[in-house]
Amino acid sequence: MPYTSNDELPKAVRSKLSSHQQDVFRNVFNSMMGEDGMTESRAFAGAWSQAKQAKVNKASVGDKVSWNSSGGTARGIIRSIHTNGAVPNIPVKIEGSDDEPAAKIELLDEEGKPRGEYVGHKVSTLSKSDVTKAMHQGKEVTLDKPFRLPEGSGKKFGVYVKSGDGVKKVTFGDPNMEIRRDDANARSNFRARHSCDTATDKTSARYWSCRMWEAGTSVSEMTKVQIEGQILKQDSEERLVYGWAYVSTDKGELSLDHSGEFVRPDQIAKAATNFMLTMRTAKAMHSGGKIGEVVHSMPLTNEISKALGIQSDREGWLVAIKVYDDQVWQDVKSGKLAAFSIGGKALKELV
Repeated sequence: MPYTSNDELPKAVRSKLSSHQQDVFRNVFNSMMGEDGMTESRAFAGAWSQAKQAKVNKASVGDKVSWNSSGGTARGIIRSIHTNGAVPNIPVKIEGSDDEPAAKIELLDEEGKPRGEYVGHKVSTLSKSDVTKAMHQGKEVTLDKPFRLPEGSGKKFGVYVKSGDGVKKVTFGDPNMEIRRDDANARSNFRARHSCDTATDKTSARYWSCRMWEAGTSVSEMTKVQIEGQILKQDSEERLVYGWAYVSTDKGELSLDHSGEFVRPDQIAKAATNFMLTMRTAKAMHSGGKIGEVVHSMPLTNEISKALGIQSDREGWLVAIKVYDDQVWQDVKSGKLAAFSIGGKALKELV
């Protein structure tokens, strides 16, 4: 069913997304539903993924934002917007204009608290950030974000939640039970059996099980871990950029791309080998001519890491690209191009 206005979107969408992100969701959903064989659940997952990744088009002072930095994903709070000249009192000069506003941002620490340190970024490079981080048993975790547990676990999903002054890990879901949320009768029966309308305690397994059985909810989206291929280091003298071309898993959890799909570590390792033997070409935004080439390549699986004595929470493909094009190099230095993206053809497998 196409949505003609944002007012028609599900309540879960309207309550979680900004008006701009709702526009993106509606347009993507309507477009995907026009494809042959498309289901509402797949269209919902695709639209939600695109909407959550939509960049900030109208930033406001006080917005929490995130962006790709040399050390991964950085987070901060916008303290001022500048459209006529340089952002004041920041280490690296950034200028804003009416067409390309810039923001002065106060950095946040791992607990989400302001650090008193400031940076500047173009608003177009920022994403709204509503992710809450916390520490659990010495490890940084994301709160209220369900994840799939490893095969053989007693439960299907886990989630970290605030419990008093601490953080609790809640596990839930029968690993042998299929979530038939798109079946209206099955959904109604499950929610009635578990009194889901009164499930409000986030520290309970019942609350999260009921969340999985909500109408208009995508389980794949709820459990998705999404990490862009990040540029982590630049070498100005050699015009080299280093980083993840693709992240398959992070801390044992699958990382989904913008299409809501993933490539297993062993598969990305084979693809990396084939690419280095046959292509090695780098392009800007997957189009145009050659702007550089991949000069270093390292597929990293748990087996490879163990054999080489490397400690890594991630599996995927590390690369270094030598940039020949002057404009592309300027875009990398300014932060306009802040991540890698791979393209190719593959056979999809339903999981």
